[in-house]
Amino acid sequence: MEKSYEIYAKKALMLKHTHKQEAGKIRDTISQIDSNQRLSDFGKQEAIEKLKGEAGNLNKQFSDSIRGLIRQFCKEFGTSFAEDNADHSTDVANALKIIEMCGSKLTAELLHSIIEPLKGSHKAMKMIYDVLTIKYSTFAPEVVAILNDRMGTTAEINEYLDRLKELEAVADCPLLSDYEIVNAGYNGMVRFEVQDRTTYAVCALPDTMMEIGKQYEALSMKYPQMFTNYIPTNEEIILDGLND
Repeated sequence: MEKSYEIYAKKALMLKHTHKQEAGKIRDTISQIDSNQRLSDFGKQEAIEKLKGEAGNLNKQFSDSIRGLIRQFCKEFGTSFAEDNADHSTDVANALKIIEMCGSKLTAELLHSIIEPLKGSHKAMKMIYDVLTIKYSTFAPEVVAILNDRMGTTAEINEYLDRLKELEAVADCPLLSDYEIVNAGYNGMVRFEVQDRTTYAVCALPDTMMEIGKQYEALSMKYPQMFTNYIPTNEEIILDGLND
């Protein structure tokens, strides 16, 4: 039975395939324009400009479709933590100042005291965690262990959350596909071609969705209190659609 993350991955793959086919049609049209001896240079340029507009529309359509798919995926495979919604800006600033002053000599006891006011906010705690793990690499293991314990998370959960956050950031990019028509000629020669400048993150999207989905599945068995979303099978998705 297919899991929903497998279906997401297949949709991403299908969108990529369709987009590549459409870009291929534009590439074929360019070849026809180049080989058409009845067209003047001005006529060829005019036809190419029209194709550039079509390529731009194609890129936008694909980007919008992929962006929507990513955001839907991240919503389904996200998880939530306790958040008291209080203003912790002063407490966070104080904690960061002490961390900066102590550097790698920060003790577990001192860390425990400065994060105590933040224990109701996973967001604030995660900020402190990120500073400690990114800026410093020489802390004693018990220091990071305290943060994990206070946040109710583990290193593998934080790794999962960071990966999901990276995927969410992909969706925020203004253009997720970039098939561009460029002049590939030289020495005054004019020869147009289509170049695919789509980023690796988008090209690897089907694999990324599969990997994140499998991570979620494993973590939901290990930490059921935090990963509560049930992953439906393909048959359940179809039945749910028939009932709408």
